[in-house]
Amino acid sequence: MPLTVFVRDLEVYAYHGVPAEERVIGHRYRLSVDLDLSECGAVKSDLVSETVDYGAVAGLAGAIMRSSQAHTLERLVGEISDAIFAQFPTVSALRIELGKPMPPADVIVRELGVLYSARREGK
Repeated sequence: MPLTVFVRDLEVYAYHGVPAEERVIGHRYRLSVDLDLSECGAVKSDLVSETVDYGAVAGLAGAIMRSSQAHTLERLVGEISDAIFAQFPTVSALRIELGKPMPPADVIVRELGVLYSARREGK
């Protein structure tokens, strides 16, 4: 039975960006993830072990964002995607939205960021 597990608007303070100053001072980031599951026994069993624990997904994504330093958000979502596929075998596809609210830029915008989609190989 297809199911999507999601995390919305996780906020993490981390150190990414092209200018060296951004990697020193840091910035607040906002992350949302949709995970399509190839199977989800929890629909009938009510067991967390038969689904993807969204708290674990949020913790994994936050840990990656805090522990690495990327110049681009594109690289960062690639790292998060690879880790999710490695840790959660029932995830068949995912979508990640990663934004930088009120970025230090020549324009005034609420947020800039990337949308990333990937499918597990062989699915």
